[in-house]
Amino acid sequence: MVFNMLPVFFLLIIVISFLLVFAPMVDHVFYLDHKIEESTDSEVFIIILVHIMLVGILIYLFHFYIVRKYIKFFKLNETYIKIIDLILGLTLVGLQRNLVYKLRYLSNRHPIRAELII
Repeated sequence: MVFNMLPVFFLLIIVISFLLVFAPMVDHVFYLDHKIEESTDSEVFIIILVHIMLVGILIYLFHFYIVRKYIKFFKLNETYIKIIDLILGLTLVGLQRNLVYKLRYLSNRHPIRAELII
């Protein structure tokens, strides 16, 4: 049991180092700060879609090339794949500050929400 936890611990260290390297880079690519008020809602929506697709592609590539091969090499249970993918996906999306900012901006400009706030 303890010997099974050691490879999982090292995989979590790899996942955390991956997130610390790639999450800020992806977030910086989609930085808009003061230009978001000058952009139209459709431009912001397209930027959000591209941002989400890029995050999804990164999760898929990391899962396919690192997590699966690591789990196969150490002959660990397949449930660890789901656990690591959940941690990876939630953390990577949570680290995207600009994505959250743009989603909040669009949701505040939505007509139904504007009527509810008044």
